[in-house]
Amino acid sequence: MGCAEIARKVSRAITMAPNSTIFAIASRSIDKARQFAIRNNLSEEVKLCGDYNDLLDDPCVDAVYMPLPTSLHLKWAVLAAQNGKHLLLEKPSALHVKELDKILEACESNGLQFMDGSMWYHHPRTAKMKDFLSNLELFGRIKAIHSSSSYTGTSQFLENDIPVKPDLLVH
Repeated sequence: MGCAEIARKVSRAITMAPNSTIFAIASRSIDKARQFAIRNNLSEEVKLCGDYNDLLDDPCVDAVYMPLPTSLHLKWAVLAAQNGKHLLLEKPSALHVKELDKILEACESNGLQFMDGSMWYHHPRTAKMKDFLSNLELFGRIKAIHSSSSYTGTSQFLENDIPVKPDLLVH
């Protein structure tokens, strides 16, 4: 649901997974959905939706991956849950905790799985680091770890990527 750049990587992972299928691609226009399918070598059998509601209304869709701008997550994530779709929501999941609470409540009340797109928590390296840092003889008892990460966007990213579009921010 959405054709953001990060969706290319996720669609590739879904395609490579032996127990999953990309059933449909939804975008704000059918042409964007078609271009996404072509650029990512998706099967011609993949349903193309020029409206997010078309995807959510489809009973054949079990789960939705949503890389939309964060300001749109609350609306579309709650609608996805109300339509019985499990949800993989790209990070950050919400603009603030009250929005996240509403999204989680919508998933929970409909018996659906919620997962955020923060791969770091789910990556095998994280488990290895945790195991390594648990060595009391080497590190002692660790009480806190502070870290940060950053990204230097190219001029193309800063001009064209959805997360930096000011018209999609909540006013």
